[in-house]
Amino acid sequence: MHPSVAPIAAILRLNTELLLNCLAGLDDAAANRRVTPATNSITFLVAHLVDSRHYLGKVIGAPLDSPLADLLAGARSLEDLAALPDLAALIAAWERIAAHLAVHIERLDTPALAAAAPDRLPGGDGSVLGALTFLAQHETYHLGQLGLLRRQIGYPAMSYATRPREPGRAGA
Repeated sequence: MHPSVAPIAAILRLNTELLLNCLAGLDDAAANRRVTPATNSITFLVAHLVDSRHYLGKVIGAPLDSPLADLLAGARSLEDLAALPDLAALIAAWERIAAHLAVHIERLDTPALAAAAPDRLPGGDGSVLGALTFLAQHETYHLGQLGLLRRQIGYPAMSYATRPREPGRAGA
């Protein structure tokens, strides 16, 4: 793995687990609960993160079709959507894109990282490496929101413990 990508890949691996930890013990009713009418639900944020990881695949030249692309096209909040997938479907999509990215991030080399990203993202230099860095930070920001929402709807704090999981099962 390219040395400049190793710490970002480590963050993405940790974030993969932490998202599942944020969902541990939640059912669809809890995940769809909104703390206030102006607050997005856990389900919406997870869908956004799944979609963001698919965008990351595009950025690194390893696109994978997102099962949420049509649903989330142009959506900025929950009010923009008719419905969201259930947690099981979101978890399956998260695990699929996480495994896909883990393989492809390891293949990035200096020319690929220095190439222009498809979009210039905040804080970056316009390169694939800059975009990858921003997207890891963006994901971490939203994981903090998920952890806070989890507490606000009455669940215990997210755990930092990582453990083997059965595919498709949060908190297993």
